[in-house]
Amino acid sequence: MTKTLKELGEEYLEEIEILDEKIERYRKRLKKAFNEANSDEVFTVQRLLRVFYRQKCEMMENARTLLYYYS
Repeated sequence: MTKTLKELGEEYLEEIEILDEKIERYRKRLKKAFNEANSDEVFTVQRLLRVFYRQKCEMMENARTLLYYYS
């Protein structure tokens, strides 16, 4: 199956929505860890959130490139 660059860009946008849901879940987990004063959990979740946000930025950049530059 061959996809066009536009279809691939749209697929990136769909994956970004899934990643947004994941970020929201981890933000709730971070809030809970803060409330429980669980420093190990806070550190772990903060690190994961940084990775997710970085991944989201890269995916958005790739989606924009595929949708607007190559299309």
